[in-house]
Parts: sequence; C-alpha cells; structure tokens
Amino acid sequence: MTRETPPAIEARIGDRGYPVHLDSGILASLGERWVAGATGEAVLLVHDANVTAIAMRAEESLAAAGIRVVSAPVPPGESSKSLAELERLARLAATAGLRRRDGVVAVGGGVIGDLAGFLAASYQRGVRLAHVPTTLLAMVDSAIGGKTGVDIPEGKNYVGAIWQPELVLIDTDVLDTLPARELASGFAEVVKYGLLDGPELFELVESWPALPGPRDRLRELILRCVTHKIDVVADDEHDHGRRASLNLGHTVAHGIEAALGYAGVTHGEAVAVGLMPMLRLSEELCGLDPSWRIRTGEVLARHGLPTRLEGVVAVDDVLAAAARDKKSDGRSLNMVLIDAPGSIRLGVDPPPRMLRDAVAEVLA
Repeated sequence: MTRETPPAIEARIGDRGYPVHLDSGILASLGERWVAGATGEAVLLVHDANVTAIAMRAEESLAAAGIRVVSAPVPPGESSKSLAELERLARLAATAGLRRRDGVVAVGGGVIGDLAGFLAASYQRGVRLAHVPTTLLAMVDSAIGGKTGVDIPEGKNYVGAIWQPELVLIDTDVLDTLPARELASGFAEVVKYGLLDGPELFELVESWPALPGPRDRLRELILRCVTHKIDVVADDEHDHGRRASLNLGHTVAHGIEAALGYAGVTHGEAVAVGLMPMLRLSEELCGLDPSWRIRTGEVLARHGLPTRLEGVVAVDDVLAAAARDKKSDGRSLNMVLIDAPGSIRLGVDPPPRMLRDAVAEVLA
C-alpha cells in the first residue's frame, strides 16, 4: 500500500502564503509543484557543487515538467556568499535569457539559500524562488522565513533583502547523504529551537538519538522547528521585534565567524559555542536555572558539537565583530536571553564586563 504524502504546511506571511512540503522521497515532485504556480518557462538552478547528484534529480524533475533549467553550481563554503558570486550568477541568468517571469531554485544548505534567495530578490527587481534545502540547518531554519543575503568583510549577512519563496520542498531522504559534521551543525539550530519553544520540544531534542535519527520521528522534529519559525516570522516578517528571538546565540556566533574570516568552523558549530555565554548571562540577568546550561551543553556535546573554542580566536576580536552584528544598533547589542525555555527576553544589553567574562569562558 502506497503511503500518502502529508499535506503541505502553509506559511502565511503578511497577505500572502506559500506551501512547505515536508516528507521523505518527495524531491521527484519538485517539477509538478513548481509548474502549479508557474508563469515562466525557465529557472536558474543554483546549487552547492557538493550536492550535484541531488541537483541533477531536481533538474530532471523540473525538465520533465517542461521547464528549461540553467544549472549554476556554486563552490561550497561561506566564501561563496559574496557580492562577486551574486554578480556572477546574475550575469549567468541574463546571458541565459531569464526574464522576470522566470525563477530561481536553490538546492543546498544555508549558504546557497541565502545567496540564491538574494539573487531572486534582486534579479530584474524580483523573480520567483523555490528552496530545496539539503542540510538539516537549512531545513529547520534558513530555508524558512525569507531572509536572504551575502557577507562582506565587515559582517555576516550585511547586504540582503527579505524575499519570501513561493515553494519550499524538504525531502528528509537527502539527509542520508550529509557528512556527520554537517548533520551536527544543523542540530545546533534544533537545540536553539528547543530553548525558544519550551521544555516539551527541548526534551524531544534532548532525547534525540544518533543523527539523523529515526525516520518515523524525523519529520516531527523538523516540523516542530519549522512551525515555530513560521509563527514567529508571520508575526514579524521584517525583523523589528519578535523575530529577533531567532538569533539566540547568534550575536556571539556571528562574531566568531567574522573574527575567523568565515573559515575553520561551521555556522552551527559557532552557534553551539555562542549559546553557552547567552545561557550564562541568562542565569546572571534573568534567573535562568543553571541546570538548563548544563543540559544544553550535554546535548550539544553528545552530538559532536563544541561548547568551547579554547585559544582558537581572541575574545576581543569576537566582541568587536559582535558589536558590528546587524542586531546591534550602535548603542546596544540587543542580545536575546531567556528566563526559561519558552520565555524569551529581547533587546538585552549586558554590562560589558559581564559579557566579556561570559565570552571568555568559552574562548580563553
């Protein structure tokens, strides 16, 4: 008996919405789902060069649905999230004759989604976009919500736009192709969602076995993270309030990445380290029970994620980069802390010495 595909999750953002399809083995349906809302005849298929086999399956599905596909492999790694790579892709699309009625399909992790999404937002002032995330991090976080952008030396994601996709297709089978380090990197965001959502989700995360985990429960775990993010983004699409909560641990994480020149650690590894000082500050400023920091550290470590980066990067360099983070307004770092899992405080500016001590604990 053929198993029925679960219904799509509707992401309702402002006055428009888009479907998020989440299940195993659904990559082959990409073409028919794209054509269902299509007005154009072509797409630029932007994909990580490390997932060429998955990209070829996406291309075959689109081609079978009558869509002309222009393949655009991108070198892997954060260094591809650049203005130079954006220009290269835009010129490739123009040379291939893509028009405003056509679109961009992003196949890859967070780097590809951010880069291809910004291309879709800016090419001929905006074209259709579909996300086909191939990493756990992209599935639970970056493919949802419409944030796009590229890095400049002064900061991560400094140049970008809010551009909602018209389709997100999450095939959990592709996680079987991910290296262990990339799976763990995505799990750092899952842990973040456990802290943001509340004890019930955190306990599910805390009990999670070896990654990627049991197939019959994997959809539930991803779904819980996706629905949390959709709810937050629907309430604050342009990041003027509640959406800032999604940056728990990210101010320090972005500082680490920038100080290291976006090399040496993955985004998820930086987030794992960045969560720890925020939990310490939450204890000191918000009364968070210290057991939550212990439990968080244990679940991160159990899945191969660092909670310290001793001697890898200077504390002052990280703090200087963190002060340039997008959430900082020049007067306050606007950090996210928690009173307890599910109870969030926004816009916190810790005393400088307290912040430095918390960061030094994980870096010195």
